Amino acid sequence: MADMHHLIQIDGADADAAYAALTTRDGITGWWTSRADVSGAAVGDVLRMSFPDAPFTWDMRVDRADAATLVEWDCIGGPPGWDTTRVRWGVEAVEKGSVVRLDHTGFAAVDDMFRIVTVGWAQMLLSLKAYLESGVRKPFFDF
Repeated sequence: MADMHHLIQIDGADADAAYAALTTRDGITGWWTSRADVSGAAVGDVLRMSFPDAPFTWDMRVDRADAATLVEWDCIGGPPGWDTTRVRWGVEAVEKGSVVRLDHTGFAAVDDMFRIVTVGWAQMLLSLKAYLESGVRKPFFDF
C-alpha cells in the first residue's frame, strides 16, 4: 500500500474556520472546486465533487467527524485507484492559527495516479491556505 502525508500551517485562521473549510459546501467551494455537493459533515454523509473534463464525480463518505479537529472520508467513487482509499484531515490549533494535516492512504502502489494525486493535494492545500488567510473565495477548479 502507498500513502501520502501533507501538512500546512494557516496563519490567522483558527481551527474552527479550517474545519469548516473542509466540511461545509461554503468552505469547500471557497478553495477546492465550485461544484461540490456537500450535505454535511456528519458520519454517513456523502460529498460529491466535480472537476473540469472529468466524466465522474469524486465521492467521499464521512466516516468520522470530530468538530474542529478531525474528519475522515472513505473514497467510494472517483477515478481508478481512488476507491478504497481514505482521506484524513487533522486540524490543530496553534498560536498563530491552525495546522492542517492531510493523510490520503490506501493506494495500491506508487504509480502514475499516486504521483498525480500527491502533487494535486499539495496544490489544493496551497489553495486552502490562500482562502483561509485572505478570505477571498478562489476555488482551484472554478466552473
